[in-house]
Amino acid sequence: MKTLLENKMKIIYLLAGGLYALAFPFKDSFHLFPAIILSAAIYFSQFFDKDVKLKSVLINTLLFLWGYNLVGYYWLTFTLQVFGGLFPPFNILMWQLFTLIIAPQFYLFVLIYFFIKKKFPALLSIKNRFLPIAMATLWVVLEYYTPQQFPALFGHPWLALAPKLKFAPIFGTPIFSFLSVYIGICLYLLTIQKQRNKFPWLVIISTLIIQFSLGDIQTPNSNDKTRLRLVQANIGNDLKLKSENGIQLASNQVVNVFKDMSSKEYTEKPDLIIWPETSYPRILSTTQRKSVPYELASLVRKMETNFFIGTYDLASYRADLFEQQYNTAILINDQGKIAQTYHKRILIPFGEGLPFGPLNRYFAKVIKNISFFAKGENYTHFKYDNQSFMSLICYEVLFPRYVMDYLNSLEERPRYIINLTNDSWY
Repeated sequence: MKTLLENKMKIIYLLAGGLYALAFPFKDSFHLFPAIILSAAIYFSQFFDKDVKLKSVLINTLLFLWGYNLVGYYWLTFTLQVFGGLFPPFNILMWQLFTLIIAPQFYLFVLIYFFIKKKFPALLSIKNRFLPIAMATLWVVLEYYTPQQFPALFGHPWLALAPKLKFAPIFGTPIFSFLSVYIGICLYLLTIQKQRNKFPWLVIISTLIIQFSLGDIQTPNSNDKTRLRLVQANIGNDLKLKSENGIQLASNQVVNVFKDMSSKEYTEKPDLIIWPETSYPRILSTTQRKSVPYELASLVRKMETNFFIGTYDLASYRADLFEQQYNTAILINDQGKIAQTYHKRILIPFGEGLPFGPLNRYFAKVIKNISFFAKGENYTHFKYDNQSFMSLICYEVLFPRYVMDYLNSLEERPRYIINLTNDSWY
């Protein structure tokens, strides 16, 4: 019976990981926002057991991350099959191994907890009224500074309440991660440990009242306007992959679809025409040549405006394909010249690389359909006419610190942000 109860408790951690994933937008913006609080309550409850062992906590953590992986990243099997050329059971195995590295901040938290337990056990007394605050604060620091492949933080599900999050411009994600973990811990202490301490709930309720009484985040008014044309061609994966693999007929078809949509009639001439990530399927060499190919130059001259296009840029002339190209965004001026270039710096795991560091070069010899792009090195402040913007490419927008570093690197604040995404996914 004892073994049965222990196994039942283990399953709860697996379910808690699934709840963690379900708290984020899932399908057609579906999410279960309160699940993030319940998930935190279950996971962090184990740290209030004075007899808990390191082995037990590590197993619970792996189960939690496994549940998170099963519910949140089920699509990796499809990605590895279509883009990586890995078929069952190898794509499933790779997906399951991802559980081990999906969120390293959990392991760090466990190690720090047991270090404190060994050296300063009195600090972890359940009677310590400041312990929940200390644990939530430690978690936020680890979560914020630990590199992750897919940064899904305890604070992110609060976006469901936007634009009510007036604290966000001041404190960013960390304040909401703190609230998720702190409320979860306090909920556990109230319901399971039967603690009637009013102080934590006073902190929680006061914080929430202040947060939601401040009103909505306001969009700044500006008379400075720019006319954009966003070209979404809905190129499917099959046609896109054929065009990227050099099949000329497919490449021509993709380019012609974008050209036709870009040159449709308009009531007011656009200032900038935008194509998605890697929409132009031919490899450029922007360091060697600033003129775009004729098929683009003729379109630019016809439209007499600027273009912002996702494409590929040559990174090296090595014989192998490993890190030979950049995932690139280029600004083309109305003269058909490449004015500025941005190379994607944060590459998506299992699509543009693998999260295995120096081993990637060896995997690249076996897994042919993953791009293994080179990483960009510079931030670009794009400028045209009297406008300016910064560009992120797809996955990069998930990293608030990267966006902050990008903004802080620029001498002037850009007017807006363009995020290009590979439209064959949608």
